[in-house]
Amino acid sequence: MKLPHVIPCAVLLFLALAPHRAGCAPVNVWFDKANALYEHQAYDSAAFYYEQVLAAGFTNSAVYYNLGNSYFRLKKVGLALLAYERAHRLSPNDPDIQANIKFASSAIIDRIPAPEQTFFEAVLTRLHTVLSLNAQLWILFFLLLALGILFAAGLYVSSNMRLWIIYLSGLLLLVTATIGTSAGVKIYRSERVEYAIVLSPSLDAKNEPNGSKVIFTVHEGTKFRVHKAINDWSFVSLPTGLGGWVQSSSIGKI
Repeated sequence: MKLPHVIPCAVLLFLALAPHRAGCAPVNVWFDKANALYEHQAYDSAAFYYEQVLAAGFTNSAVYYNLGNSYFRLKKVGLALLAYERAHRLSPNDPDIQANIKFASSAIIDRIPAPEQTFFEAVLTRLHTVLSLNAQLWILFFLLLALGILFAAGLYVSSNMRLWIIYLSGLLLLVTATIGTSAGVKIYRSERVEYAIVLSPSLDAKNEPNGSKVIFTVHEGTKFRVHKAINDWSFVSLPTGLGGWVQSSSIGKI
């Protein structure tokens, strides 16, 4: 499978530069130069300039996506997956990002199966992820606006028409509650749930910070959840539920 081409400069301009017209010139140059370097297979230099763009505050999925491609070409799978995952967090429904995460994940050593889902759970997960958080918030705004209009109209219509308004309002309330719950879960996970990618060739998870007992060993590119951090150590867990303490310097938080 061939990695898609880098996203061109015009996309960066559309996604990131428009809100920051005053100081966008250097970033525009860096991004354009990074793309040119990538096309000439100078992946190390391309990654450097993509990192410069990100350091300047233009953190959008286009830059992370291109950075991930550069690191993957350099065979730095951990950094590539970290960049792809950050891009996915900003654009969760982008098919190219999803495809590259799947492709890059096939190159890592560890094969940790995700918890099995029932058909009902799979349907709920699909419904939960089909819309972005931003789209859900806009839909909630218009749903609440429509409910307000219906409630106001119910004060001035006949009893028969009021009954139809009650039925329609009940349906809209159900949709509002469903989308609101999904959006609330996404906001909670965005603010409270943290994940990381292993960046070192291998990493031992200990029973405690500076502990002597190894609970499990993972390798570059493995993704796990970060629960808390103490000094230079982070407590993490795999999808299987197995947890342990790892050195924070060996992981990259998404």
